[in-house]
Amino acid sequence: MSEADDRTSIESYKFHHIDTSKCKHCKEFSCEEACFRGIYEIINKETTPKCIVVEDREDMCVKCHICTTVCKFKAITID
Repeated sequence: MSEADDRTSIESYKFHHIDTSKCKHCKEFSCEEACFRGIYEIINKETTPKCIVVEDREDMCVKCHICTTVCKFKAITID
């Protein structure tokens, strides 16, 4: 089974999907910095980083895809 087929590490929100296994390798936290709506938060930055969608902020997303573009691990997808 390829990494793309392993969906156990994907956390799905209303229309955001984050492959948290890819977040573990991140050191830049670009999605959190690039999102002008404050949709994302990186937790556990010092140990095992994980990108999450901030509760009650997902509906503020305008689907500009800046986050999907700046994430060098391509961990974020938006429906």
